[in-house]
Amino acid sequence: MTFDEIMAPLGAARFLEEYLGKAPLHLEGPPDKWAAVMNWDVLNRLLGASTIWSHASLPLVLDKEPVPPSAYCAPAPGRDGGTVLRPDPTKVKAYLRRGATLVANDIDQLTPELRAFCRAMEEALGGKVQANLYLSSKRRQGFAVHFDTHDVFAVHCMGEKTWMVFEGRAEDPIAHPMFKTLPPEHHEKAKGKLWKEVRLKPGDLLYLPRGQYHYALAEDGACCHIAFGVTYPIGLDVVTYLFERMVAEPLARANLPREPAALARRLAALGDRLAALCSDARTLSDIRGFVAGYRYPREDYDLPDLIERAPNRFRRCFDDFKLVEQGGKTLLVRTSTREGVEVPAAIKELVGWVVAREGFERAELERAFPSGSGGWLDTVLAQLEKMRVIAPS
Repeated sequence: MTFDEIMAPLGAARFLEEYLGKAPLHLEGPPDKWAAVMNWDVLNRLLGASTIWSHASLPLVLDKEPVPPSAYCAPAPGRDGGTVLRPDPTKVKAYLRRGATLVANDIDQLTPELRAFCRAMEEALGGKVQANLYLSSKRRQGFAVHFDTHDVFAVHCMGEKTWMVFEGRAEDPIAHPMFKTLPPEHHEKAKGKLWKEVRLKPGDLLYLPRGQYHYALAEDGACCHIAFGVTYPIGLDVVTYLFERMVAEPLARANLPREPAALARRLAALGDRLAALCSDARTLSDIRGFVAGYRYPREDYDLPDLIERAPNRFRRCFDDFKLVEQGGKTLLVRTSTREGVEVPAAIKELVGWVVAREGFERAELERAFPSGSGGWLDTVLAQLEKMRVIAPS
């Protein structure tokens, strides 16, 4: 689905202009709108793959209180070694029959349909998209009134659920203890008046801007929705970037003076240097690259063609690569992350040719470097793929 189809019947353009970050929105859709994204068969298959779950990725909540992991999990060998607390399907089913809410965290990479859905959202919104599934029933309220620290696109897949959305909205909250540890009394006071009681049915979508107060209540039967959470680049990301830049500044590494007047001068000098860094061309270029690439990698496999047929066309994965000469060496650097790798002199010209293009045919590369044998080019292309400089197109 395209983002325009996701936001139908309103459409992407109107949503971005009138609602994104501004106001909640309820869109009604045909009952089968999300059937390819999630249905009971898919959910049963995912939950049945019991070894992929742990107490952290599959928590249970009953009457607004988390169910202790010890009540439904048991120690088991982890897929990557060690021991994990793995949900026991028999105990999980018993809690579901009592009306517990099941949360399947981080499911956005688990099926091709979810990956494609999130990819469409990320391309349109310029943010990172993460998906959690919520399974509820028996009119038991899983979570008390709260806000989320990201935009929420609640895609309702099965059953029915009533959402109480309030007028109150926290100002740009983030995933930090300052916002995560607020007491229930604060939320009750800050939620404000009821904005709307929204009854979600299959095919519906509810958008809540970051910080919007709400809670949800399932009907008697089982119901399921996926909350696609979207986070965007924020000012604190620039602060993190500046920290790395300031590591190279002797002024920032020096001990702070203890005498008050000298300390005041040092703070002023640090502020001046930070201001200078914020206004230089490199910072602007680096942050632009960071913003442009702010999304999760979502790659699909194309087997057996991937193995049996060599790709003929390649695309550049990111647009902020550059070659840098440093200390007699050539480095391939991605400016948004400042990650770099040394490039051997023998292929420096070829790598420069590759990163200067959005895409290219293998035949073009062979014409540009006729002295390279096929095996040599295959090796270089494979290494560039491994480094996520290029990808088959």
